[in-house]
Amino acid sequence: MLNSKIPHVEILLLNWENAEDTIHCLETLKSLAYGSYHVLVVDNGSKDNSYSLLKETVSHEPYFTLYSTGENLGFSGGVNYGIKKALQSEADYIWLLNNDTEVASDCLSQLILAIDDDPEVGIAGSKILLASDRNTIWHAGASFDKWTGQPKHVGMGYSTTQEGYNELKSVDYITGCSLLIRSSMLKTVGLMDEKFYLYYEEADFCYRAKKKGWKIIYVPDSILWHKVAGSSKGYHQRAYYEVRNRLLFTLKHRPIFILPVLCYLLYKEVILKLAKGENQVFCASYLGMIDFIRGKYGRASHQF
Repeated sequence: MLNSKIPHVEILLLNWENAEDTIHCLETLKSLAYGSYHVLVVDNGSKDNSYSLLKETVSHEPYFTLYSTGENLGFSGGVNYGIKKALQSEADYIWLLNNDTEVASDCLSQLILAIDDDPEVGIAGSKILLASDRNTIWHAGASFDKWTGQPKHVGMGYSTTQEGYNELKSVDYITGCSLLIRSSMLKTVGLMDEKFYLYYEEADFCYRAKKKGWKIIYVPDSILWHKVAGSSKGYHQRAYYEVRNRLLFTLKHRPIFILPVLCYLLYKEVILKLAKGENQVFCASYLGMIDFIRGKYGRASHQF
């Protein structure tokens, strides 16, 4: 849907072996009350029949386009692939949207209304509610710990009517579940760091944006519902990437705290998991720590 009088938005959906959720999300996007947008669907190297299912769906929609990366590039690599495609259209904004979401009709309009009002705002994010409990907050912006820099969701588990979560405000970090990017910001901040591959990449992206002087805002009138963890598939894999990438994030942005964070994770995610008999999680966390020490980033070579 195109209207040259308002900012153009490229909406980026990343799919990995989850065509059912992606197709449902595409259906909800058709109801968007915004006059200039195009949807880029990027299949991130799915091994199942996702691509053929998505091709059938997208082929009937003039404002949807499907691409395939050919291999699993992780969240950061898949997003970067899509951003590069989006920039070819000279989009004013790029909206990263999880494929397991359902958007309110004015979700995008409210984001644009907020970000377009202040040229110093580079990133805007929505109020994200749980699909399983539609009045409960999953994300209302996030903050960074003042010592270690670690990100923490704000509002998680609270009611959407809870005081303090219904005002537009500046935040430290917006999750990649619904992250609107001013395209011109990418000239100073760059793309997502593909060393992370999965988890912490959008936290790193937001941290770099703030260091460059860009504002990041939470827009409570922009609402969507999220199924949570619809495409990561596997707690052991998640344990590996979260340990390794938390250490990488700390090393990049709070290097003075790398030893305390390393010791903390060694105790909490390795020693305690072993003591509790959670052997597979212990192994994954241990491998994540070892790979960090060895400087092995990107996609893990281990089987989880």
